[in-house]
Amino acid sequence: MSHENRLGDTILENLCGLAVDVNGLIIPGQLIEGVLSRHAFNLVVNRNHEVYKISLVGSGTAVRYRDREILLTTKHQVRGIDPRQVAMLTDDDNIITSAGFRQYNVESDSDAYDIVAFDFTAPCADRPELKKRFFDLRGGAPPASLNVNVLAIVLSGFPVADQAYEVYEKNHIGLARRNITCEPHEQPSDVALLRVRTVQPLEIDPDGMSGGSAFVIQLVDGQPRAYFGGIVVRGGREFFSILKPGFVVAFLDAVFDP
Repeated sequence: MSHENRLGDTILENLCGLAVDVNGLIIPGQLIEGVLSRHAFNLVVNRNHEVYKISLVGSGTAVRYRDREILLTTKHQVRGIDPRQVAMLTDDDNIITSAGFRQYNVESDSDAYDIVAFDFTAPCADRPELKKRFFDLRGGAPPASLNVNVLAIVLSGFPVADQAYEVYEKNHIGLARRNITCEPHEQPSDVALLRVRTVQPLEIDPDGMSGGSAFVIQLVDGQPRAYFGGIVVRGGREFFSILKPGFVVAFLDAVFDP
């Protein structure tokens, strides 16, 4: 299930008659939101419990970089959690844990360091159907451009308020992805971040969106193109802070061998 605000729908409807380039693949505009949002996943933790098998702890963004399948999230999202138990659910509701994790081993006031990567390369080798979940970062970051050339910024994630965790009552977990259309707002003092504004204020507290995906749809030489725009670091009902894609790639270069 996905959610979208009405003015955000209007912005995306403007793309319906266009085709959007995503890593060289031309996607009809009316499908672009679904294509981009499928790389955001609910971050789950394997509890090894007979009844309460998993906990829901927010959002993650699945990317492929240098032949690795990696699930990204914010470091604060998994604080106090055994990182060896961070997992993904397969399409048939099996629990797949990562083969390891990477993070910066320094402390800083900059949110550039509030990021952690879980390596799903080995699990994906055993389950090749999972590979489609990971967005290929080969397309690079969005080029520098005037804001008028940014058609939309689409955030995707799993706010706690949208999820149904009814294991004891109904033996049911209902996962709901929320898509939020935003526009550029300002450059905060932390150069690692970009602040964006929701097209319309949210009706819920978006706690749990941290770690979710950001994609920028931008007009380049007259052609709409979609680029990886980073990951959500924090947000409220009107504003979100995004860790810029260049800082995400710099992190991956720093913690994984070439």
